[in-house]
Amino acid sequence: MIVQLTQNPSIQDLGLNVILGGFGLFILGITFLGDGLKEAAGPKIRDYIEKYTSNIFMAILVGAGITAIMQSSSAATVISISLVRAGLMTLNQAIGISVGANVGTTVTALMIGLEIDEFGYYFVFIGALIYVFSKRSKNKNIGFVIFGFGITFVGLELMSQKLSLLQDYAFFESFMMTMSAHPWLALLGGTVSTAIINSSSAVIAIVQKIYASGGMDVVAAIAFVLGSNIGTTVTALMASMGGSIVTKRAGLFHTLFNITGATIVMLVLQPYSNFVVMLNGYLKGSPTFLIALSHFLFNFTFAILVIPFIPKFIKLLEILIPGEDRMRNREKIEPLDENLITTFPEGALQLAKSTTMHMASLVLESLETTQSYLHNGSNEDYEVVLQLEEMVNAIDTDLTDYLLKIAKQGNQSGHIAESYTKNLEIIKNYERMSDLSTNLVEFYHMVYENREEFSADAMRDLDTMYQLLLDMLNRSFEIFKHEDLSGFESLIRDEEYLDLIEDKYREKHFQRMAEGICDTKVASSIYIDILGILERIGDHGVNVARYVSSAIKLHDEDL
Repeated sequence: MIVQLTQNPSIQDLGLNVILGGFGLFILGITFLGDGLKEAAGPKIRDYIEKYTSNIFMAILVGAGITAIMQSSSAATVISISLVRAGLMTLNQAIGISVGANVGTTVTALMIGLEIDEFGYYFVFIGALIYVFSKRSKNKNIGFVIFGFGITFVGLELMSQKLSLLQDYAFFESFMMTMSAHPWLALLGGTVSTAIINSSSAVIAIVQKIYASGGMDVVAAIAFVLGSNIGTTVTALMASMGGSIVTKRAGLFHTLFNITGATIVMLVLQPYSNFVVMLNGYLKGSPTFLIALSHFLFNFTFAILVIPFIPKFIKLLEILIPGEDRMRNREKIEPLDENLITTFPEGALQLAKSTTMHMASLVLESLETTQSYLHNGSNEDYEVVLQLEEMVNAIDTDLTDYLLKIAKQGNQSGHIAESYTKNLEIIKNYERMSDLSTNLVEFYHMVYENREEFSADAMRDLDTMYQLLLDMLNRSFEIFKHEDLSGFESLIRDEEYLDLIEDKYREKHFQRMAEGICDTKVASSIYIDILGILERIGDHGVNVARYVSSAIKLHDEDL
């Protein structure tokens, strides 16, 4: 009798290098796909979120759609929180975006469930050809998206070839038996692995491939998926810790919501698993599609069920995180009515002025937020300034086109022509102030990225300049709003004083550097630039007041 001995495969047989390489390609593909689609949608993403989230149902749909496009639930959440801070969205709507983002994250798993891995190489080839040989940036971006889509599936195929061998290892079989017998451990495993990798899509993709190869039973696989839903909230929760009250509440809601949903399903895990298996059989889906289906059903069902309980959740959040919301109640911008241009040009100019005043308030908030970011380094403040810059740029474009149409109308009076020039120059000064505010937070961001800080003396000097500058801009705004030049001379004197203290603070900084007080690499080198930016913003503020009475501009070198 011949006895055939079997030997467990070695770790070398598993091909860990191929698994890790395939995983790297998958993550890279997801990133390329999200970046490419985000670039295609571009600045419109914020507009979509702002315009189409009038109620909780629309907010959920928008959250799902935006997350599917950007392949990142946290990115959609960050944008929605920024809009809350800007006063253009309520906390209820931001919660709706968060709930919808959960549904949007299921798109990747559903695509994997279609089992089109073998076509990944074709997508890579086509995407690379389009990207390399296209001249137009739009076509290049399309190629980039297709390439990212293909790389995702190439990475998956490489992983699946080796992950299927796991079931031959005794330690893995024992591990899976433990997970199946104790699904709560599988839930914990999914939570921890997703928190570490920072991608629920990646973890679920691995679970799909292991389950499809027979290395995991359905109960453990679904428990792992539920755990990944909890793990994906860890990053957002940690990021919200340093933010405002509303940010912390939004981050905590996402975590509480996912934990509550996962706990409820875990209590009925076996019946839920049986239902998913039955439904997948009815749909004639593959094993990988079954996992995607369980992920989708869980998120979609709880997205619907949570709607009536959102007010209760908000009250709970207010108890858990007490404090006053840092929210600005700002009205929507009134649309620029082009019919007024021909029927009532004076009315059109007044409407343009009203919109410019709204633009000015955004600029003032942006500058105030840069000072807040200087002191606390909150990522939320940083994002708010960038969001405000996008909003100001959009208003600038619309107002410029609107004023140009007014100017092109025939038989214009001298007053209309002068008002056109004055308003256009004021708009450009405010737009430039917004650009400079963005430059400030970018400089501050560089300091925080390098883990540096300004000296206490340097911070006091910056705060002094900020205090004077914000006072000047508010008075300049009042001159523009009321067309009252009685405070113009004092504004000029303060501008001269701002120039004076800028020179003084430059000298103080050089002295601190000589004495070794300011010896940081980045902060010391950009401090002079920051002083210059603050002084230039003051010049633009004076220009706004100056154009109220005249179209003559003295500080044209800053434009």
